Amino acid sequence: MHRSIVRTGIAAAVAWVFLQLGGCGNGGDSGTSSSSTAPATTTSVSGTVAAGTALVGANVTLIDATGAQASATTNAQGAYSISVKGMTLPFFIIATDAGGLSAPLSSVVARLPTGTAPAVANVTTLTTALAAMLTASGNPIELASSGTLAKVTLQSVQLATITLDTILANLLKQNGLLSSGFDPVGTAFTPNHTGADAVIDSVSLVTAANGGRTLLSNAAPGTTIAMNNKTAQGVVLTAPPVAANYLEPLASLLTACAANGTLSATSCSPAIDAAFKESGSTDLAIAHGLSESAMTGAVFGSPKTLAFFTSNGKQLALVQLPFTLASGTPGLLYSIAQQLVAPVTLANGTQLGWNLYGDQSSFAVAIMSHIQRRTYLDTRLNDVNRYESGLDITIPTASNPNVYSASVTGPGLAAPVWLMPRSALGSNSLGLADSALSAPPVSPATTGSNTSLYRWSWQSLSSTASFTPPASTGFYAAQSLDASSVPLYSTYKVTFYDMNGVQLGQSSVINPGSPLNAVAGSSIPWPTLQMNDATTQFLTPGTALADVQYAFSVTWSSLINDGLNLAYPVTSTGIAATAQTSGVVEQVNGFALGPANNTTVGQYQATVHAGVNSAGVQTCTNCPFPALTTGGSRLIQLGGGRDGTAYFDITQYND
Repeated sequence: MHRSIVRTGIAAAVAWVFLQLGGCGNGGDSGTSSSSTAPATTTSVSGTVAAGTALVGANVTLIDATGAQASATTNAQGAYSISVKGMTLPFFIIATDAGGLSAPLSSVVARLPTGTAPAVANVTTLTTALAAMLTASGNPIELASSGTLAKVTLQSVQLATITLDTILANLLKQNGLLSSGFDPVGTAFTPNHTGADAVIDSVSLVTAANGGRTLLSNAAPGTTIAMNNKTAQGVVLTAPPVAANYLEPLASLLTACAANGTLSATSCSPAIDAAFKESGSTDLAIAHGLSESAMTGAVFGSPKTLAFFTSNGKQLALVQLPFTLASGTPGLLYSIAQQLVAPVTLANGTQLGWNLYGDQSSFAVAIMSHIQRRTYLDTRLNDVNRYESGLDITIPTASNPNVYSASVTGPGLAAPVWLMPRSALGSNSLGLADSALSAPPVSPATTGSNTSLYRWSWQSLSSTASFTPPASTGFYAAQSLDASSVPLYSTYKVTFYDMNGVQLGQSSVINPGSPLNAVAGSSIPWPTLQMNDATTQFLTPGTALADVQYAFSVTWSSLINDGLNLAYPVTSTGIAATAQTSGVVEQVNGFALGPANNTTVGQYQATVHAGVNSAGVQTCTNCPFPALTTGGSRLIQLGGGRDGTAYFDITQYND
């Protein structure tokens, strides 16, 4: 009843909003409630692409109501311009950052100015939330289909704008903007962490458990609002306690430290606190599995705050640190910042009120959300094509030499999850136990699960096939979980044990990704493994390439939706092969890391060598992928990450 009343109130205000939006870049004298089908008379659409910082070199594609496309690339200020002469409203604009490390941003233009004046059409976190509100699912990529886009009306865009303004009222007021009549698409702004850009800095649009989009403020991440065509005005987001640019000094300070080849607590003060510790290291790079030499010359961008929180009397923040290596390769680090008791005055007079404090863990461990798509080429009964989701728990063995096993507890885990040494060659992290454990394993016990992906949800891709997880495993939940019950940025307790089962210590780890249900897999733009002759033979018994192989070249495409390059970037290509000989199971892994060879637009290739672990280290000699024979299996895995979530596309044959 309340939602109906709110929507009625919105409808009553439409006439006023026509006037308010008429003065913006999207304004005009077309007050119709249906989409215009007449060709646009303005010559171009331009705007700023930003999500906490300007996206430089982003690819921007504009799709009109007939499916026609035009594209551009953003400049150093995140600005773009696209000619729309002769194109038909409404327009859907989608922008992907050059590194592909964050989800695509979207925007919808339902009206243009009369005449030939250029129109402003920003593409930001806020406009993406607005686009999500024009769909039933909350997934704005649906609008890339001309059939769906053509149904978007001017009135629906205006209603969504009013609702969004109400949700953002506190943040708009904090940053000197009108809390009503603000048009995130058509209001020009500068990406300088003030005004509209500060509002963008203060919010996050994350993937919801079922695949839609959820908007939240970093001041109160526990309050989330599902963005779809049912979103009402009932909740107003909380404004953050500090200015949006409060962490900006860290970007230049960390860049200066990287130029000197060090990101340690002792050499990068005051950016990195003297008490900094993360994943068992006092060095920011090493804590994230990177070497000092790899980070030398890295340039850090503007930090993004995901959540403010308090712990042991300290004011802390979960932050995302974007960087670009000297080679041009982009990356993201997640860390904890703390508010200083007394701000530090820098050489240029700037006040540094916060610095990096780390998660204070004495052990190397990372936990993030994961989702995977599993496709089987065999016909075994339980090899059902499906999506699976849960947690990716990474405990590297080289960084934890005394750790033999670990247990994990926290939101979404009904019982402790155990990890222990893998039996597979070519591994560099603990694997999930084969079966549920009640006590720490002792040496020489190992696991044959060969995975760090704990699954709490699963969903068949077919309505006629069902999947039942194997009974009593250590890597499937006993019952499927609704991940919407798991709070965003949940903290997990990890307990570490030595080879004799003696406890070594504990760590608290925050998951920076969104808890997902398996069904969210249907909304994800997955890469496509190219099933050419070589790939088909490698995954088919009895063929030439089914024999022993020391290396294999994998190819895939990132193009979806009529050629849009939207799939997550594949940064780790893996192969796992298993064989059984006289009852003994042999498992060999192999990985190819880093940017793949870009053969043509949207097409990639990487060569995977047997025995090379996920850190790029050759762990064994003369250990090829075994032949695919009776009782054996092979899989190819395309792994990557976005926004704190790991993605895996897996194609497998079990003989």
